[in-house]
Amino acid sequence: MKKLLFSAVFLSAVCIVNSNAQVAPKETGLQAITIDAIKGQLEFLSSDWMEGRATGEKGAYLAADYIASMFRVFGAAPAGDAASFGGRMPRMALRTGPGGPSFTPSKTYFQNFTLIESQPAGGSNLSIKKAGQEYTFDEGIDFSVSRATMDTRFDALMVFVGYGLVDKANGIDDFAGVDVNGKVIVRLTGFPGYADTTSPMYKKLIGDNMRAQFEMSRKKSESVNDKGILGIIDLTINNDIGKRWGVYKFDNNMAPAESGPRTNWSSMRLDGKEISSNPVTITITERVSNLIIKEGGLDIARYEKDAAAGTLKFKPVAIQGMNAAFAVNVNSRRVNVRNVIAVIEGENPNEYVAAGAHMDHMGMDNGKIWNGADDNASGTVAVMTIAKAFAASGVKPKRSIIFCTWTGEEKGLYGSEYFTIYPSVGKISDYKFYLNFDMIARDAMNDTAKNMAGITYTKAYPRLEEITKSNVEQYKLNLKLNIRSQEAPTGGSDYTAFTENKIPVIAWMAAMHSDYHQPSDEVSLVNWNKMLDIIKLGYLQLWEAANGEIK
Repeated sequence: MKKLLFSAVFLSAVCIVNSNAQVAPKETGLQAITIDAIKGQLEFLSSDWMEGRATGEKGAYLAADYIASMFRVFGAAPAGDAASFGGRMPRMALRTGPGGPSFTPSKTYFQNFTLIESQPAGGSNLSIKKAGQEYTFDEGIDFSVSRATMDTRFDALMVFVGYGLVDKANGIDDFAGVDVNGKVIVRLTGFPGYADTTSPMYKKLIGDNMRAQFEMSRKKSESVNDKGILGIIDLTINNDIGKRWGVYKFDNNMAPAESGPRTNWSSMRLDGKEISSNPVTITITERVSNLIIKEGGLDIARYEKDAAAGTLKFKPVAIQGMNAAFAVNVNSRRVNVRNVIAVIEGENPNEYVAAGAHMDHMGMDNGKIWNGADDNASGTVAVMTIAKAFAASGVKPKRSIIFCTWTGEEKGLYGSEYFTIYPSVGKISDYKFYLNFDMIARDAMNDTAKNMAGITYTKAYPRLEEITKSNVEQYKLNLKLNIRSQEAPTGGSDYTAFTENKIPVIAWMAAMHSDYHQPSDEVSLVNWNKMLDIIKLGYLQLWEAANGEIK
């Protein structure tokens, strides 16, 4: 009897061991993605201790240190800059291989670089000239300066370009048929129908899609690039915009609850390898706007009405005989910033796939903290957790996997752009795929089932959609996906730089919501189950990209 009992226990133990041994590496990694794992990371990364993670600020450096520590704990190796002794001599690591021992520079988790921070210096002026008459206006009285990256002086003809929008999909090109190179453009704020939510063009361009308004703003910004435009004048219609620029004559230190909008937001730029061609943008008061409208013979009311109705065949208007002269002064300094880069080395160390998310957010101001739980601590946690899962799988992927958390996204997608110019690992031409996470933890207003999310992928790689759908079904993930393909996906997140380098992408986003870029974007509002399933699916997508073929 004892012998039979021993045999039964032994056989049971063998079965358990064999059962565990049969779990595939991919599934082992998937099991490492848990609610507790993402909660622990997100609750800390979006806490007040991180001070809003503004680019270049103390909170961003604290966040970067935390992320690097988690990569080390999870088993992803450092893949940033070479370590050094006092910044002079590189630290070397001993490696053994078929050719014997060798020394190679040790890596850190940090890719350090600088951004140029610029703020208006005061004393800028604008002159409007026509028929021998000149009107001169001062900064802070009749106009404000934005998007100025260096001191600028010019005098140029003016062209009215409507809303200054290019949206070919909706038949809009406000620059068609006119040469704006070397000129100042004059434009209206908003887009066709923006002031009337019942208008045909508002319904066509926006409808009930909150995200579409932000996309329209991005398209306006992109529409002025690479056209040789010297300056942009944004008109003000029926709005006392000057009250934003007032100052108190006494020390009026308001309580945080009473304080107004941000006062400390500064623009930054990445030097790159060429002088920036981005035009200076100024916003003028209504009285200066009316001067340009009157002297330029512009019928703004009729234009806005026809544009909202969708009946307008707009052609840009060169304002004959009218020039604008800018003298813009800015204060600039170089600010130290850093990305965090880690790697799980593959069997082929010279082929790469990457996953990334921006870790920066909006910082602090007026006694408030923009903690950015969804934007984009959620995406950052996805990247860290997927690194954990790949390490837990216990096998080397075929291609090396680079895990990236970017800085400078809120300033202009600069962290990812810098990496694609100066990759800390390999050559950018050796990158075969990029997976991006941005805002993956919230629900849209119409998401009553709390399971909606969107992905955009490179159209030439249809297998990416097949991989996505099959994994949702196979692993019973509770996700209702809006899957879109684009020839060259670009937008307001870090996949743009990879698309511009001809690298196929998948870009994740769950929802746009009213807490976007507000101090109210807090961890208490997170949909944990949706976030968990998105991270699981992201891991499965990346597994296929790292180990199989995606085209």
